[in-house]
Amino acid sequence: MVGMGVERTWLKGLFHDYYVKHPVRTPYDVSRREFGHGSLKKIDARHVSFENLKELNALLQNVSPLYFSASVSEFVNPSAQPMINKGLLGSDLIYEFDADDTPTDCKLVHDSWSCTNCAASGKGRVLKCTSCSHGTALEEWVCPTCVNATKVQTSSLLNVLRNDFGFGEKECSINFSGSKGYHVHVRSSAIFSLPKSGRVELMDYLSLHEWDAASAGFVFDGKQFHCPRFSSVHGHSQRLLSALLTALESAPVDEWMILSGSSPRTLKPFLEDRSRLVHDVTSGVLPPLPGKKTEAFWNNVLGVLVSRLQLKIDRQTSGDIFKLIRVPDTLHGSTGLVAQSVPLDALPSFDPFSEAVGFSSLPHRKVFVKSCPTLRMGDFTLDSVSEKEVTVPGAVAVYLVGWGAASLR
Repeated sequence: MVGMGVERTWLKGLFHDYYVKHPVRTPYDVSRREFGHGSLKKIDARHVSFENLKELNALLQNVSPLYFSASVSEFVNPSAQPMINKGLLGSDLIYEFDADDTPTDCKLVHDSWSCTNCAASGKGRVLKCTSCSHGTALEEWVCPTCVNATKVQTSSLLNVLRNDFGFGEKECSINFSGSKGYHVHVRSSAIFSLPKSGRVELMDYLSLHEWDAASAGFVFDGKQFHCPRFSSVHGHSQRLLSALLTALESAPVDEWMILSGSSPRTLKPFLEDRSRLVHDVTSGVLPPLPGKKTEAFWNNVLGVLVSRLQLKIDRQTSGDIFKLIRVPDTLHGSTGLVAQSVPLDALPSFDPFSEAVGFSSLPHRKVFVKSCPTLRMGDFTLDSVSEKEVTVPGAVAVYLVGWGAASLR
């Protein structure tokens, strides 16, 4: 996050100009939401309310905060303090997918850590020092690869919300977070008054939190491993069986080695008659593995498939009805990117590093880069650079300055 001084003043001036040209519209009643904004921190002030969009846009243009958020809930008196005096009316469901919470190999390339206790350091997202187990300081970046991983998670969530709960385009909306991932908003009378306990239970269901094989109908009786019949199953058990059947139908031996931990010598004869395997599973039986431990084999397979199906939802965001979350189509102060609303059918092809660039027309700017891995924005790519003065497109300069990785020259 950008610090005090000329850089912050420069950014706020750019944000002012942007909001003058791009008034914000919200998908909800402004008068019933609490708002928060900040420039030194993401939330310097909260318990802010507006009568209408005109007042909201006046603040964006006059104060030009680097971060602007709204409550997931609606209130009778959104500016009242303490929270109990606001008069809760109900809440949206919010699901956040953040690249920090999504394991990707690219973190070994663009992230690094250093120990706050000893001199150890390294690449990747390591939270405890590998030498002394002390906490680490992280230098984290995002790239198209890790943001795309959050897009995959977002698409999976939308499929579950639609298939298991009937929520579609009328209830669900998406916006890029402006930085590391995506936010899914669910607005429906069916969930508006859902208590926090119900929201946590729903979140557990969506993320397969503490999934238990026996409770889901996958049971080994000492001789045979039983599973639910596909014709009568629903919910996450159906998702799991669908993934299993797909693997049985077409996954190569190499993939089954990953799923089961077994050798090709064991797997090739087992997978020889795939149609029989599919028939057995749809009939409620996980086929035995000749000469091997059937229970351990299927526990391994189910465990790997469940880990892949688990949605890496930010639990703190999803369970907090008093949470403030970025207002769609506002700027993110750490990147200069827009927290852009994305139509559901446009999500697969959406590229935030091209389509959510808030300052694409800004002239080139000279900056001094402290440290930066390879960074792509639009058609421009900045190769990895450290302690160097460079001239870059204005949008890249905004990103680097906002990220705290560069100073103006």
